[in-house]
Amino acid sequence: MSDRKRMKRTREKRIKAIEKQIEKHKDKIKKEKTRKDTTKDYWQKEIDEKFMKQIEEDKEYMKEK
Repeated sequence: MSDRKRMKRTREKRIKAIEKQIEKHKDKIKKEKTRKDTTKDYWQKEIDEKFMKQIEEDKEYMKEK
């Protein structure tokens, strides 16, 4: 039982951290000039593929339990 509670808390913290990271990426899209390896499309792609996918997985896990 405590493992489920711990996993729920961990996933809640991870969701908050990912949301902060998304905000940082959105700020980079608005403010920073693009470089060869970090274009605006790169930041948006990272938000869409990595962060949103992780948030969805975590929310699904929390719904199941």
